[in-house]
Amino acid sequence: MKKTVSRLGSAALCVTLSLALGCGCAVMPPASSEKPASSAVSVPTDAEGKPLYDATRLDDGHLRILYGYDNSGDSRTVLCGSKVLYQSARSENVSLLQDIVTGETNYWFRTWSDSTGRGGRRSALYDKDGNEVMAFDGEQSAALQDGLLVLQESRMVGDSYDVDYDSYGTCSVIDLATGAALPVPEGAYSCTVCGDKLVFSCYARPEGLDDYDWDTDYQQNSWVVVQEKDGTPVYRADAASAYRLFYDSDTLSDWVELDVATGAETTDQILYNTQTGEQYTGFLQVYPGGLASFSTGDGRYELRDMTTEDRGLIAAFDEQPSQYFPGYVVTWHSGEDHGYDLYDLETGAKTPLYDVNTTDNTIAVYALDGSLRVYSKDNGKLLTDTTVEPVEHQQRVRMSNCGTGYVWLKLQDNDRYETTATRLYGPQGLVSDLTALQGKYSYVNYLTTDPDSRPMFYGSRDAAGSAYGNVCDVLDADGKVVLQGLASCAGYYSNSLNALPDHVFAAQRGFYVGWMDTSGNWLYCQSIFSSATADDEPSYGY
Repeated sequence: MKKTVSRLGSAALCVTLSLALGCGCAVMPPASSEKPASSAVSVPTDAEGKPLYDATRLDDGHLRILYGYDNSGDSRTVLCGSKVLYQSARSENVSLLQDIVTGETNYWFRTWSDSTGRGGRRSALYDKDGNEVMAFDGEQSAALQDGLLVLQESRMVGDSYDVDYDSYGTCSVIDLATGAALPVPEGAYSCTVCGDKLVFSCYARPEGLDDYDWDTDYQQNSWVVVQEKDGTPVYRADAASAYRLFYDSDTLSDWVELDVATGAETTDQILYNTQTGEQYTGFLQVYPGGLASFSTGDGRYELRDMTTEDRGLIAAFDEQPSQYFPGYVVTWHSGEDHGYDLYDLETGAKTPLYDVNTTDNTIAVYALDGSLRVYSKDNGKLLTDTTVEPVEHQQRVRMSNCGTGYVWLKLQDNDRYETTATRLYGPQGLVSDLTALQGKYSYVNYLTTDPDSRPMFYGSRDAAGSAYGNVCDVLDADGKVVLQGLASCAGYYSNSLNALPDHVFAAQRGFYVGWMDTSGNWLYCQSIFSSATADDEPSYGY
């Protein structure tokens, strides 16, 4: 049975939404300067009453969230610089909103339980001072795209749906500069902003299906609408869904991926230009600098520059391109002992690889001939060029690119994935042989860099008598213990969203969790018991 679900609303936007969307709007309290109620936050002190942390290095005006490691509903603390804005209850969802186009992070979003809200949930948008900007009915997910707030209300609440079993929810778009809701086509469940166009994926569940029956032909009942911000339609694709380009959305902001069903189990992936109407079939992925790869009818692959007028062909390959950086392409294939090849676009030379590993700014490649190289992804500059001495009967390798030219290698000598050597290499060649750590720690992972840009690691080991079962030690590039006995520690985001200052990581020591520098000083910490509220069981930390 088909049901009507009213869309989100707030008092300030109710009339606008009702007119724009042609549907009901649940009245919400007006946005105000009131901050959401949360448990009290106080600066922890030591036995002498001195603060346990110095937040000076966090005074940069950036929004951040202190998460629990498992992200399974533990309390989250929202900070702007060193100022604590909010501590959530475990039944809430809190996230930062980074504008996908501009890269700015000026807002955060919260959803919480409220018996008076649709489906027992409500949502709200907050600014960097913790003030409520807009409030919404229902469980909303939010994204920012070039100043437009794109909301999707899921029709699933808890473990059940309030409408159809395979419905995708409803979509709304709000211009944050004016507070106006933009027109949304009927059936829209997602929106991608491409330049001055809005690309909507839409779906209509066919009549006659029971509420909990799957639509086995859902792709044929989906379509894509591209329209102007005023609602004027400019393009439609039937039996299709649209997806934003994640890897290079800034350079190729006018493009979007369309998946168009061509049969019961076949789909064409198309790169579509919302401004010119161009379409290129066989689309695979995009790369930094406005490049894209495509499959061809003869089973080959092409790499093209989509920023040029003729979308010029750069090179063609027998294997699928997986990585590009200036002057080189890494291709991937299966069915042989190695799965990667490095192509020099200038000379055409092909080098078989054991493995490849990337960070935001570097790419490390380890070749079958023993050469280990690290390149800058920005300009193709060679940062590290060394040779690895193999272990006897070496067949496999596990590689971790630490950035700044350093690579952690685990060399394996048989098909049982037994690691017989662990080494760290850098611009100067072999930095240290850390094989002896294998007997002491159950695992060792990259953590952060020290002030000299050398990598640091953390090792997890059993600790007799520890309430946590195991503890973590922080190790320098030579494998020496710098900090020991932490209950847990982990690296943090390296990109602009939620990024920490250099040489800082997330940790738990004793009954405190927070952000710690490589000297063991807290930049921010809080008691693992501080987030408990009357409605929640205490969270015992990371």
